[in-house]
Amino acid sequence: MAFYHVLALRSRNKTKLIYNRTETQVLTDYVIPFLQNGAIQTIWRRKAQVISVADMEVYKTEEPYNKTSGVPFDKFKRKKKNIYPSLAGKAKRSLSKQKTRVFVIMPIQGEEQGSSEEQRIYREYETRFEVINEVLNELDCFGIRIDKEYPLDELVKRIKNEIEKAQFLIADLTDERPSCYFEAGYGEGRARHIIYVASDNSVIDPKEETKIHFDIHKNVQFFRNHSQLKDKVRAVFNKNKGLLLSTKESEMLAATQPSHAADAPERVSDG
Repeated sequence: MAFYHVLALRSRNKTKLIYNRTETQVLTDYVIPFLQNGAIQTIWRRKAQVISVADMEVYKTEEPYNKTSGVPFDKFKRKKKNIYPSLAGKAKRSLSKQKTRVFVIMPIQGEEQGSSEEQRIYREYETRFEVINEVLNELDCFGIRIDKEYPLDELVKRIKNEIEKAQFLIADLTDERPSCYFEAGYGEGRARHIIYVASDNSVIDPKEETKIHFDIHKNVQFFRNHSQLKDKVRAVFNKNKGLLLSTKESEMLAATQPSHAADAPERVSDG
């Protein structure tokens, strides 16, 4: 697994280091906002803040950076090349295509720096997000996911905001996380069509089969591996493309119905 690190260069020789991210996270959360607004959002003392950025560098390493080790980042990255220019080019191409925004709901489980079991769980969900984004990129879409690092009040606001900005949603209901059902319910209430997916078995306890609550079980795309996940998302999108990319219905419903009383949109059919 590769690790990406952002070095945001500010005025008066100040810098901000964001480390151990995926390529997708760096593109979505830092490179694109920097290109669009000259600013990025960071967390300081558990509060979200937007900071202006004069320039940006991005480095890719095979090992994660451990800030507590006492090794300065400059020494850690050694002779690694700044890959920001190539990522900026990729971001500009993505922006020029006006890709469709998709909000991805999935458990944020495990720990990047935790035990071997916590790392396994963390890597599995990171890989799923990467796989889903690969498919979305093929379909001229891009996925947004909110990580758990944001304080609770900021987290809920960002989730609601991203759901309302998204054209449609993809929800992974594996491991039966209440937060995922909350986000999916909010999306349904805001008239956003949702592609539901889940692995046959739990990630936390692979011996346990995934259980789906409520009546949405008829519309869940179950998968056994990442290749099948990719195929099923692609198939459902292609079958429901007109519905998923329709703007009039979602805009009218979202504008006229309060979020707590909105009727659920028409179901996305199986692939």
